Amino acid sequence: MVDAHCHIFCQAAKDLVEKYYSQEQILLNDPYDRYAGQGTTCTNRTLLPELRPKMTDPALRVADMDRLGIDIQVLASFVSQFYYWTDPALGHELARLQNHRLAEMVAAAPDRFTAVGTVPMQDSERAVQELDYVVQTLGFKGVQISSNITGRDLDDLRFRPFFRRAEELGAVVLLHPNGFTDGERFQDFFLMNVIGNPMDSTLALTRLIFSGALAQHPDLRLCVVHGGGYLPFYSARMDHAWQVRPECRERIEQPPSTYLRQVYFDTMVFSPRILENLVEFAGVQQVLLGTDYPFDMGESDPLGLIDGLSAISPKERAGICGGNATTLFGI
Repeated sequence: MVDAHCHIFCQAAKDLVEKYYSQEQILLNDPYDRYAGQGTTCTNRTLLPELRPKMTDPALRVADMDRLGIDIQVLASFVSQFYYWTDPALGHELARLQNHRLAEMVAAAPDRFTAVGTVPMQDSERAVQELDYVVQTLGFKGVQISSNITGRDLDDLRFRPFFRRAEELGAVVLLHPNGFTDGERFQDFFLMNVIGNPMDSTLALTRLIFSGALAQHPDLRLCVVHGGGYLPFYSARMDHAWQVRPECRERIEQPPSTYLRQVYFDTMVFSPRILENLVEFAGVQQVLLGTDYPFDMGESDPLGLIDGLSAISPKERAGICGGNATTLFGI
């Protein structure tokens, strides 16, 4: 069983950022925290310290993995540590610190952990440099990036060198949201996570399709967490728009959902019925088990969720539980 979606925390990166920025500045620059709202902020003050040991101690992680039936975790950084809002040089240093911490975690239990790194996406040249380092020197399977880069959409041409190099390397690009940049209306009821996270992934993936980015990079190994946001469940609307609106056909020759089928998704949808829809749409070989460990918005019974699927063969179940991830990440 392979968990393709989980997180660690890097204390050294936090310490370095706090040398240059106050806690108030850090919160204002992070879109998830900026629009969290008072209720969520208060809850997080208690929750995050409780979760910190699980994001830093390999032994605690392994114990939880055994309890959940997970053999291998694909480790990735805590998304509040993207730090894209820092200057490029500092951002590169922060990424390197996190990548070294990921390497230490993998080395602590190499039979239980593999990793995807992080890169300073605020500077495309540095992002490519760190991608090369992560894959060629550290031996990671890819990198995790946000669904927007300080409000810039991923189809922006400045990011094409990064996607081109990821495609050349065969590196997995794990797309993970960190709130929604226009989140004024999401500040109550934890909506920044409930709606904001899947909304931002939906927007990012839709733009990558309509801009022609996925058409231009057909071999890009893109995986979108949280089941891909809302897009896989309402893709017929964009296909209809492509048929009737000329502006939707400017950069792509096929219906949008054609390119969506290049993408991998995790199982983080909480419902067997919704997961069945995702498997039917994307194809069983494109779906990977994910838990979002160790967060409260994670899946606490990932194998039970998959066992709730009604029309799936043992071979297909094995693929979702680990075989697909093993192939994608070269485990």
